[in-house]
Amino acid sequence: METTFTTVHELWQTLVRASVDRKHPWRVVGLSTQGPQGPSSRSVILRKVWPAKRQLVFFTDARTAKIDDLAHCERLALLFWNPQHNLQLRIAASAVIETDANTIDDFWNTVPAHAQRDYGSVDAPGSVLLDGDTEDQLDVATARQHFTVLYAIADSLDVLHLTREKHTRSRHVWSVRTGTWQSDAVVP
Repeated sequence: METTFTTVHELWQTLVRASVDRKHPWRVVGLSTQGPQGPSSRSVILRKVWPAKRQLVFFTDARTAKIDDLAHCERLALLFWNPQHNLQLRIAASAVIETDANTIDDFWNTVPAHAQRDYGSVDAPGSVLLDGDTEDQLDVATARQHFTVLYAIADSLDVLHLTREKHTRSRHVWSVRTGTWQSDAVVP
């Protein structure tokens, strides 16, 4: 993996690699939302990346707190860290939840059967289990109803590379007016 990025294209290509390489350090992403109770962060898995659309794809359960948070505020932040290269990427984005049933089914069909069960608990994720309770499971068809595809549409990318010699940082901001990324070296 590159230790510095000279172009936005290289950065997006690394994100594409992370979405298909299960061992890539950027596959597990910190996702932060802002809800009525304040900020909240959690780890999610990067499932797909479409650079031309500025989209990163994640899967979640429709009943999670992050979905409620995004109904409150559609903005989200993503945090990637590569400990081998001391490289941090922060992405600011808008969230869009997929509503097309055929598209959702296409993604659902990529989820292994054992992982589809993760969407099939009777109670919503985060629900309190009472003493002696076990997590009851629903059938796969019902689990599919909870499966949600979440797109993060990036509008800024901030890359920080930490080295002993000199830290470097670059910021790339999407310009709606020009339809291009505006890139600048910035103070780390």
